[in-house]
Amino acid sequence: MNTMTTSRFARIATLFGALVALVVAVAPASGNGGSGYFGSDLNKNVQPSNAGPAHKCDYQPGKQCTWVLNEAYGAPGREGAPHSGYIKKLRLIAQEAGHFKLQVVKLNNLGDVILKQKGPRIDYEGQQGYGGPVGTYRVEKFKVHVPVHKGEYLAIKARETSTLRCSSGGDNNLQLSPALKKVGEKRTWDAEDGCWMLLEAKVK
Repeated sequence: MNTMTTSRFARIATLFGALVALVVAVAPASGNGGSGYFGSDLNKNVQPSNAGPAHKCDYQPGKQCTWVLNEAYGAPGREGAPHSGYIKKLRLIAQEAGHFKLQVVKLNNLGDVILKQKGPRIDYEGQQGYGGPVGTYRVEKFKVHVPVHKGEYLAIKARETSTLRCSSGGDNNLQLSPALKKVGEKRTWDAEDGCWMLLEAKVK
């Protein structure tokens, strides 16, 4: 092969590599992760396993606590809001009916949880009466309007909840007892739990 042909192939290879890099750079991310979603990755195939009867707060059962989504199920690293804006949609999967107050919190490097926003009461149905195909689960959707800043986490205030998937260990959710009540209130979490919180939000 002569020098001219080799040079032409080299230029073509360089151009092709640049085009591939450009496509990768501008292509949207797959799934919900590229559309302003954060929290767990929910779909009708995600089972709220071992979530019923509803779980009570670990540290002070029967009293309200703040539950923090510390590890996102199916989407590691997607715990914090991708950018600042407003949470416009909330999605959840629950085993049984219940309710909670939505919260937005910030975690700092010292292990403190800071209440940043208080959201509305959310009443959910769970799986009772769901008539979908076997092996699928109801994904409930709610319209909300809650301010959020980049990196802040989803949390709820409740005495108990079944918006969980309990098939692991570790610190998938963090709990503070009693619950955080005032915006700006800051405390270290009291307990950690291995159940993932099945919550997902979209910020615009």
